Amino acid sequence: MTKTAEFSAPTVEVVSQKGAVIFKLYGMWLAKTARDAELLCEDILKKSAPTHISFDLSAFKDFDTSGIWLLHRTIQALELKGHHVNIQNASKTFLTLSSRLEPYKPSFEKALKSSSFFGTRLAYIGKTSIAVALLTRDLIIFLGQVTVGLFFVLLHPWRLRFISIVVHMERFGVNAIPIITLISMALGLVLAYQGEEQLRRFGAEIYTINLVSISVVREVGILITAILVAGRTGSSITAQIGIMKINQEVDALNTLGLSPMEVLIIPRILALILIMPCLAFVADLAGLLGGGIMVVLSLDVSPELYIYRIAEAVTIGGFWIGIIKAPLFGAIIGVVSCFEGMRVKGTAESVGICTTRSVVEGIFLVTLADALLSVFFSKIGI
Repeated sequence: MTKTAEFSAPTVEVVSQKGAVIFKLYGMWLAKTARDAELLCEDILKKSAPTHISFDLSAFKDFDTSGIWLLHRTIQALELKGHHVNIQNASKTFLTLSSRLEPYKPSFEKALKSSSFFGTRLAYIGKTSIAVALLTRDLIIFLGQVTVGLFFVLLHPWRLRFISIVVHMERFGVNAIPIITLISMALGLVLAYQGEEQLRRFGAEIYTINLVSISVVREVGILITAILVAGRTGSSITAQIGIMKINQEVDALNTLGLSPMEVLIIPRILALILIMPCLAFVADLAGLLGGGIMVVLSLDVSPELYIYRIAEAVTIGGFWIGIIKAPLFGAIIGVVSCFEGMRVKGTAESVGICTTRSVVEGIFLVTLADALLSVFFSKIGI
């Protein structure tokens, strides 16, 4: 084949020779002819060729980096299929440009290798497991730092920021009372209605009062309070601290010689620990009130009888179980929220990601702790 004009399209001549195939390249393998060259490379890959393949570059004179890249990609694809590829009569210019493409070989292999469905899922599970393990490790380290900081502040009370704690108690607790009361009342109504529907089949609808009172006081009241606080307050704490990190206010505290642990984190955690029992008590009252409204209307019992049956069903131990859980749940929410806030890095997107993680992790850990405590109290007979 000869070049008869200024422009010569790329072509490939196939020569079979003793159990091997030789592809002889002609024409201009340049950026402006890359489309035609790519089609030729695809045809080479589609051919059923023997194990040994050679590329004869004796007539391969007019080329640039794009042409060499296409040839390299084709050779690597053939090698991945199990062919032994040999290059013949390569010029010094070709070898020089080709050597610069060698570092990109792994990326080509990664793109061309086909991964199985189970392999991909297994790799995803492995990466997720490692990420969870690293997150757990960082959270435990942060918990240790918070514990040391709390002991230090309690041993040096003059370093405790009482005004900050009171302000946070108002924001986290007093301002949350309306939504907690509303949700708890609605939940009490639902529990009473569903319980009465099921117990009526056995003629035991009067025990709806016991069901509602024990459920609300021992489990539902504190759990719904913790979930609401994790969603409302936990996300707020994470976003506040995250924005402070983006605005370099945390770095400014360090520059001024102030500890972010004492200024930002400990007051918020202590505020949640102190206010959660109060919120749990409010949730208990609201849940019992909502259940009482439904019981009085549906069972035709007097409010006095409802209160009397509550006093019979709910023991002092059962009441204190819900209240004792509250500070622990508050500490969990506070630690997780501050931890995720301190993990924010530089962008508004990071604030959103860490805020979402804060809510999810807080609710998960609170629910897990509640399940473990329920089993523990059941085992010890409370």
